[in-house]
Amino acid sequence: MIKHNTLLAVALCSVMIALPSGAAEPLGSSWTDVTKLPDFFTGNWQSRTSFLDNPSSVPFTDQARAYIAKFKPIEDIPFAGPSCKTPGMPIVQRLGSPLKFFYEPGMIAIYVENSSMTRFIKLNGKHSARPNPTFLGESVGHFEGMTLVVDTISFDDILLQYGDLPGQGKGPFVLPPEAIFGPHGPNLRMVERIRLVDPDTLEDQLTIYDDAVWKQPYVSTPVQIFKRNRGEEGWPREWVCNTAETLIFDPGQGKTIEEDPAEVLKRLQKNDKH
Repeated sequence: MIKHNTLLAVALCSVMIALPSGAAEPLGSSWTDVTKLPDFFTGNWQSRTSFLDNPSSVPFTDQARAYIAKFKPIEDIPFAGPSCKTPGMPIVQRLGSPLKFFYEPGMIAIYVENSSMTRFIKLNGKHSARPNPTFLGESVGHFEGMTLVVDTISFDDILLQYGDLPGQGKGPFVLPPEAIFGPHGPNLRMVERIRLVDPDTLEDQLTIYDDAVWKQPYVSTPVQIFKRNRGEEGWPREWVCNTAETLIFDPGQGKTIEEDPAEVLKRLQKNDKH
């Protein structure tokens, strides 16, 4: 009897060892996953496409149309201001300065050289029950094959482009007057699909959901393309902000001074009439 029980116990133990241990953890959950992830991490990535969107055929809501009708070219184009307020997502990633990706289990971080901000993407997690609005939003992501899908919500007062609407005005300015920027609604959500097109080309396809602005999801165009910088050019650098339109060189003082924003506006309006 003792011998039979012993053999039964050994058999059961063998069966338990042979049973599957459950589904594998999703990609991005451990340090060893770094060898399985697409190589976003070598060097840094520099935008090769415009930071502005092209015209969209997605219909606007009545609320957005009312805002657009009252939009005043030049006057309503936003200044960064002396505090160098960030434009927030998605424009902050498109302004030409490189992006640097970092990894640890459960997180991908993106250092945005423009504005020296770092964006944190929670991998394989959920959004907070009550996230605080920020300029970069709260991002959660997961991998679908080799594509990183990032869902971002909870935005502060970001610079949201409604589209490129020709005929709204002309004038020399860092932001074209044809591009109208406006407030977002409470349900703004951005979904990115980030993937490597080839070893040195990264693609970021963005879809914007905002039922206060568009009647259906807005697919941002063109698709944002970034090229990899390697070696010395691939190291992240410090970035210092200045507001170019309000900074002028004064020959009398022999130095750069900051103009009053109201005076800058007058100068831009004067130039716009010529």
